[in-house]
Amino acid sequence: MASDNIGDRIRSLFSQAPTRVTVIAPFIKVNALKSLLEILPDATYLRCVTRWLPHDIAQGVSDLEVLDLIEDRGNGTLTLVDKLHAKIYIADEMCLVGSANVTLSGFGDYETANIEVLVETTLDDVGVAATLDEISKSERLATKEFAEAVRQGAEFLSSQRVHNVAQLGWIPLSFKPELAFTLYSQFQTANMPDLLVESNRIVLEDLYRADITPENSTSVFTAMIREKLALIPAVKTFLEGTSDELLTFNDMYEYFSQFNFEDHSENDLWRAFVNWMVYFYPDRVMKHEIIEVALRRARRII
Repeated sequence: MASDNIGDRIRSLFSQAPTRVTVIAPFIKVNALKSLLEILPDATYLRCVTRWLPHDIAQGVSDLEVLDLIEDRGNGTLTLVDKLHAKIYIADEMCLVGSANVTLSGFGDYETANIEVLVETTLDDVGVAATLDEISKSERLATKEFAEAVRQGAEFLSSQRVHNVAQLGWIPLSFKPELAFTLYSQFQTANMPDLLVESNRIVLEDLYRADITPENSTSVFTAMIREKLALIPAVKTFLEGTSDELLTFNDMYEYFSQFNFEDHSENDLWRAFVNWMVYFYPDRVMKHEIIEVALRRARRII
């Protein structure tokens, strides 16, 4: 399919007046989606699949307002998949699969466009079919209420000093994991200033940095936190070990020291980490107090 850029290829595919088109991408910006809607006949059904993570919205890489755009157009749906990374554009049985998100940079509509690729294939492709099946099993309908909860999370993240740790991965800072689900649930409906004493603020900061999305049950919430904890270096090996091993502060010190928090020492990070591990992995770990033996210089008796 000859074209000037990625966006032209997608628009060319969609302009063939199919009965149904599907847009699947983790990042969808309003202006880029509008460029696709402009060439779609009103009778064409539009299915969009994306992800809304607080961290993504805080960084401005995706717009919650795409829901308004789709609802105003009508004849379409917007669903969400938290772990979405695939980018697929489908027109009836034909599709383009690759790396381009629904952004002007992804479409090549900026001079400083991203370097992207899209490969033409069909829905019969084994990989495409398997991916679409996984998406259909985990997608949920986007709602105004969900959008507002994610927006609050994004605004909360933007107001906190948490961006310097993004590249190092997630680690909890709060000492009170037992408050996590209660605050997570109440934050979406309660008056925020009433909840945010400093200790609660740190718990919420932990959750939003972890990109824990709204409206999850207790079991799903717990599974998501366990998954995040398991990504911390040394944790996976520790959990999968078969011998009676100890994970100590010394084992984690080098990792903790990379974060360089102004208000949280390595000892603070260790204490928070231990509390979260014990609370969310009660079936796998337990706190073990170690009494350290040291030598002290004796006073000389004259």
